[in-house]
Amino acid sequence: MKRIAGWLVAVVVALGFLLPLLWMLHASFRPESAIFTGGLKSLFDFRGLHLEHYVAAWRRAAMGIGLLNSLLQVAGILGLGLLFNSMAAFALARFDFPGRAGLFALVIVLIILPVEVLVVPLLLTVRDLGLVGGHGRTLAALVLPFAVKAFNIYFLRQHFLALPRDLEEAAIMDGAGPFRIYWSVGLPAIRPALATVLVLDMLTHWSDFIWPLVICTREETRTVQIALSNLFTQPPIQWGDILACAVMTTLPVLVVFRLAQRHIVASQLTAGIK
Repeated sequence: MKRIAGWLVAVVVALGFLLPLLWMLHASFRPESAIFTGGLKSLFDFRGLHLEHYVAAWRRAAMGIGLLNSLLQVAGILGLGLLFNSMAAFALARFDFPGRAGLFALVIVLIILPVEVLVVPLLLTVRDLGLVGGHGRTLAALVLPFAVKAFNIYFLRQHFLALPRDLEEAAIMDGAGPFRIYWSVGLPAIRPALATVLVLDMLTHWSDFIWPLVICTREETRTVQIALSNLFTQPPIQWGDILACAVMTTLPVLVVFRLAQRHIVASQLTAGIK
């Protein structure tokens, strides 16, 4: 009975979180005049469902360009970040060099700075580097400032510290150098932590709004979140189109999270060492 009661509580809590998503998905197929009628009972009303909102949202918000730009932005940040952050974390965890403690302290300090504080300095920096304007330059401006993150370096460093020294010593006896130890021993051992960092970065930068709003000055450079926000300002305001756009924006995140779910870890390294 305790197990059944636990499952019932879990189902009720899960439904509480899922109901807004289910309503958003269902309402995106309903006629515009019926979206806000019927309350929760409308979830079971399947009359008059259609795809017109998705067609209109794709056209009005230029979702194709927005999805492509967001995909390129996230892919660039994840790819460069996976390399740079893991290399910096490995160096801070396994190498002994002058100033290591001070450098790590600086990394900790940088974690507390919100992006709102950095927007103006970042804008001035990318402007001076000539990264404002064309599609390629704007994409570089979206990716480069966020490829390296203090939190990711800290998080990966803690996992590298948990690696047994025996693994490193065995690799050295086999003739492996520092980079080979990092690539062939360190990275495979912290694979769950890497997956966690990738998913967190995906969630963070897929929903980026402030920085793309500042840097994406042309329609062909806008990300998916800017495309979605435009539907709130382009008359007529059609809530069906907005909800359809929100569904298309949410699906990639759900897919990535589902694929990486079993690899996500909080702080332990047991699965990685095995």
